[in-house]
Amino acid sequence: MKYGIDKTYTANQDGTNETFKHNGKTGVFAIGVNSGSGTVKLQHQIGTKFVTIDSLAADGGTQFVSPMGTLRIVTESFSSGNISVVVRPLNEH
Repeated sequence: MKYGIDKTYTANQDGTNETFKHNGKTGVFAIGVNSGSGTVKLQHQIGTKFVTIDSLAADGGTQFVSPMGTLRIVTESFSSGNISVVVRPLNEH
Protein backbone atom coordinates (compact mmCIF):
# COMPACT_ATOMS: atom_id res chain seq x y z
CA MET A 1 0.00 0.00 0.00
CA LYS A 2 1.25 3.49 -0.85
CA TYR A 3 1.05 6.09 1.86
CA GLY A 4 1.08 9.84 1.48
CA ILE A 5 0.29 12.31 -1.25
CA ASP A 6 2.11 14.10 -4.07
CA LYS A 7 -0.15 16.69 -5.69
CA THR A 8 -0.26 20.21 -7.11
CA TYR A 9 -3.07 22.46 -5.93
CA THR A 10 -4.20 25.39 -8.07
CA ALA A 11 -5.69 28.73 -7.05
CA ASN A 12 -9.18 28.97 -5.61
CA GLN A 13 -9.00 25.58 -3.93
CA ASP A 14 -9.19 27.13 -0.43
CA GLY A 15 -10.50 24.71 2.13
CA THR A 16 -9.35 21.67 0.19
CA ASN A 17 -9.66 18.75 2.60
CA GLU A 18 -7.85 15.89 0.92
CA THR A 19 -7.42 12.84 3.17
CA PHE A 20 -4.97 9.96 2.83
CA LYS A 21 -3.52 7.14 4.93
CA HIS A 22 -0.33 7.39 6.98
CA ASN A 23 1.64 4.33 8.16
CA GLY A 24 2.73 5.77 11.52
CA LYS A 25 6.37 6.20 10.56
CA THR A 26 8.34 9.46 10.69
CA GLY A 27 7.35 11.42 7.61
CA VAL A 28 8.22 14.45 5.52
CA PHE A 29 5.87 17.32 4.67
CA ALA A 30 7.15 19.64 1.93
CA ILE A 31 5.71 22.32 -0.32
CA GLY A 32 6.99 24.16 -3.36
CA VAL A 33 5.25 27.42 -4.17
CA ASN A 34 5.40 27.46 -7.96
CA SER A 35 3.64 30.83 -8.13
CA GLY A 36 1.24 32.84 -5.98
CA SER A 37 0.94 32.29 -2.26
CA GLY A 38 -1.07 30.44 0.33
CA THR A 39 -0.85 28.29 3.42
CA VAL A 40 -0.89 24.49 3.50
CA LYS A 41 -1.70 22.62 6.72
CA LEU A 42 -0.97 18.99 7.49
CA GLN A 43 -3.52 17.55 9.91
CA HIS A 44 -4.08 14.23 11.72
CA GLN A 45 -7.53 12.82 12.46
CA ILE A 46 -8.28 12.11 16.12
CA GLY A 47 -11.80 10.75 16.50
CA THR A 48 -14.02 13.09 14.48
CA LYS A 49 -11.60 16.05 14.71
CA PHE A 50 -8.53 17.00 12.70
CA VAL A 51 -5.62 18.60 14.55
CA THR A 52 -2.82 20.52 12.85
CA ILE A 53 0.61 18.87 12.88
CA ASP A 54 2.33 21.66 10.94
CA SER A 55 1.65 24.53 8.56
CA LEU A 56 3.82 25.90 5.74
CA ALA A 57 3.42 29.13 3.74
CA ALA A 58 6.65 29.20 1.74
CA ASP A 59 8.97 26.75 -0.03
CA GLY A 60 10.23 24.30 2.55
CA GLY A 61 9.68 21.14 4.44
CA THR A 62 9.75 19.49 7.80
CA GLN A 63 9.78 16.05 9.36
CA PHE A 64 6.84 14.96 11.47
CA VAL A 65 5.85 12.06 13.71
CA SER A 66 2.24 10.92 13.77
CA PRO A 67 0.58 7.61 14.60
CA MET A 68 -0.90 5.35 11.95
CA GLY A 69 -4.16 6.76 10.68
CA THR A 70 -5.69 9.40 8.45
CA LEU A 71 -3.96 12.66 7.54
CA ARG A 72 -5.30 15.50 5.46
CA ILE A 73 -4.07 18.53 3.55
CA VAL A 74 -5.92 21.83 3.98
CA THR A 75 -5.19 24.85 1.75
CA GLU A 76 -5.93 28.41 2.91
CA SER A 77 -5.58 32.00 1.58
CA PHE A 78 -4.69 30.68 -1.83
CA SER A 79 -5.96 33.02 -4.54
CA SER A 80 -3.46 32.67 -7.39
CA GLY A 81 -0.84 30.33 -8.80
CA ASN A 82 -0.17 26.77 -7.67
CA ILE A 83 1.53 24.95 -4.83
CA SER A 84 3.01 21.45 -5.01
CA VAL A 85 2.64 19.33 -1.87
CA VAL A 86 4.43 16.11 -0.91
CA VAL A 87 3.70 14.11 2.24
CA ARG A 88 5.46 10.75 2.53
CA PRO A 89 6.71 8.44 5.24
CA LEU A 90 10.50 8.22 5.27
CA ASN A 91 10.10 4.43 5.39
CA GLU A 92 7.16 2.70 3.67
CA HIS A 93 7.46 -0.49 5.78
